Amino acid sequence: MGIGLACFLDKSGTGSSRNLAVRGGLHGGYESASIRVHSDGKVTVFSGSHSHGQGHATAFLQLAADYLGLPIEDLELAQGDTDRVPFGNGTWGSRSASVGGVAVVMAAQKIIDKAHKLAAHLLECSYDDIEYENARFTVRGTDREVTFEEVADIAYHGANLPKDGSLTPGMEETVFYEPTDTNDPQAMHLVVVIVDVDSGEVTIRDYFTSDDCGRIINPMIVEGQIQGGLAQGIGQAMMEHVVYGEENATGAGGQMLAGSFMDYAMPRAINMPENFKMTFQEIPCPSNILGVKGGSETGTIGPPAAIGNAVVDALWHLGVRHVELPITSHNVWRALKEEGRFYDSKLH
Repeated sequence: MGIGLACFLDKSGTGSSRNLAVRGGLHGGYESASIRVHSDGKVTVFSGSHSHGQGHATAFLQLAADYLGLPIEDLELAQGDTDRVPFGNGTWGSRSASVGGVAVVMAAQKIIDKAHKLAAHLLECSYDDIEYENARFTVRGTDREVTFEEVADIAYHGANLPKDGSLTPGMEETVFYEPTDTNDPQAMHLVVVIVDVDSGEVTIRDYFTSDDCGRIINPMIVEGQIQGGLAQGIGQAMMEHVVYGEENATGAGGQMLAGSFMDYAMPRAINMPENFKMTFQEIPCPSNILGVKGGSETGTIGPPAAIGNAVVDALWHLGVRHVELPITSHNVWRALKEEGRFYDSKLH
């Protein structure tokens, strides 16, 4: 049995477009979002970012619903359709929540500000006298109120808008959010492995993680992302290997031999530990209004180092100080044969 630790600091999100350009980047650091409130009070959120499994349809709508004070069932997310959504920079670098999510929130804040002003006009009071809760605008200390749905309907019909033209018809806002800085998720991984010294086979018995992903919007999504990242990291550490052929007498070589998933192994459920044990330290990020940090890449970073340390720990007494990645049974066996004192169970 061996125990391995890995502690790391990641860099996630994006800084400003100008800073990226200085470093040679050809893309912007900003992200976009539009929020359209329809005349019946229902809402469509348009995101320039795009989800391919990260759960934007849940997390982005959670954010919008929270800041708009509406039930999430009244909202829908439009993404990926370039005829409908504003131009955006997409999903990469663990930037969706810290950049795309902030754009959604800022658009929602602008919507509520306009609705707040229209409600004050309709209720004939000052802006500061309006309270908003449970989709209702109320004059503080009275029972006079107007619902969010009624405000949206009046905004589109336009007949009862302020005569001074301070508010225009409709209720739709677009934000291109330019972040000022990146963010730094961090984590510690601890893994317990069992190594069969006769065959070199390594089994992961336990895997523990403690992550700081900043403020967590949806715990289930973040846990799933870390588990998926761990599967990728474990695959990199123990199975995945791109193999090229040797140069032959004619000078030809470099032919990739691991050309399919029959040859290039990826982890299956049987290769994973039965339980991942996760805990979180929510330290808010200072560079965005949500306090969020990246979470989708952190699971992939720790396993190669943590598993490598655990395997060496298990074989330390046999003289092994290093096992080449990927930590296949053959590489472990070879390390015992070449670097350490080869273990023969019949002699021990």
